[in-house]
Amino acid sequence: MNDKLTPETISEYYEKKFPMKKFMSFIGLSEFKNREFGFVVGNNRFIRNLSFQNTDHLREFMVENSVKDAYVGAVFDQPPSRENPIQKIKWKFRELIFDLDIDEYDAYVDGGEKGEKQYVGVRSCGCRDDEYCDECWSLIQDAAIFIDQTMKEDFGYKNITWIFSGRRGVHGWVREKEPIEFDRNQRRAILDYLTFIHDPTRTQSIEDIPSEAKPLRNRIYSLIAKSYLVRSTAKELNEFGISLNKAREIIKEVKAREEFDHNRYNILIPDNKQVRKKLSSEIIRKRYPRIDRKVTMDTNRVSRMPYSVHGKTGQIAIIIKDLRKFYPVSTPTIWDSLK
Repeated sequence: MNDKLTPETISEYYEKKFPMKKFMSFIGLSEFKNREFGFVVGNNRFIRNLSFQNTDHLREFMVENSVKDAYVGAVFDQPPSRENPIQKIKWKFRELIFDLDIDEYDAYVDGGEKGEKQYVGVRSCGCRDDEYCDECWSLIQDAAIFIDQTMKEDFGYKNITWIFSGRRGVHGWVREKEPIEFDRNQRRAILDYLTFIHDPTRTQSIEDIPSEAKPLRNRIYSLIAKSYLVRSTAKELNEFGISLNKAREIIKEVKAREEFDHNRYNILIPDNKQVRKKLSSEIIRKRYPRIDRKVTMDTNRVSRMPYSVHGKTGQIAIIIKDLRKFYPVSTPTIWDSLK
């Protein structure tokens, strides 16, 4: 936690600057008193099963307890409390949320006799864990844009809002009436369509996607494959069995094209099954969205409150207006807000 992020600073923000009306317009007024909240307070103690009769009581709690991190959860048939925890009351609804974090693209394996972990993730820029740079943040941008377009075009859900988590990722809230009532199985079905990869090694090929998911497959070519090819070198493509001259031609054309689709991919990539299989598998492994499935499926999960302060960075969980242009360092902090 930043030394300057004192309890007094946090309380001042929630008392004077936290936009309660904006927050309420975001989650809606429906059954507010039955909605669960959770907070990190004091010596990093997480508490949940909290509810409030009105927004004044919510604000008072956040100010008095100098909450380091604030979370909002589902709505139940009665107000959650210590006496009536969510395990004992009936769940009613929760927004459908997608959680993307940059560290999902990391992976470590045992290093053998020395016992040191070896990095086997997909980020070649040198960033690890919570670190990010322009290059690897593009993974989050691609993933969010891919999910956003898929939910709008394939599922018909147009009202989707993306929020910066305040630290290392983004959350996509589908703010529509139908999906908020989806149970765990329905949410899993959407995830299975979005991810389609059930192999934990992430080696599935784009060309393995069934024909009934053609819109998804075509979107992978136009967004994910394009991003991969634009960032590739001729030497890297040569390792898949593509000649250096052909690799240079592919990269040059993809960079020059504002629009790129599966038809152009099929024309550019050599008609060799082995080459295409290896390349498409690598595109999936390195750049396909990595969604935290538990956040989406768990109907009792709490998520970071929009406009709240992240307790470690001091950054505010703002709404992202343009996914392609957004970069975390430009996010306002609690100190900016209190100036």
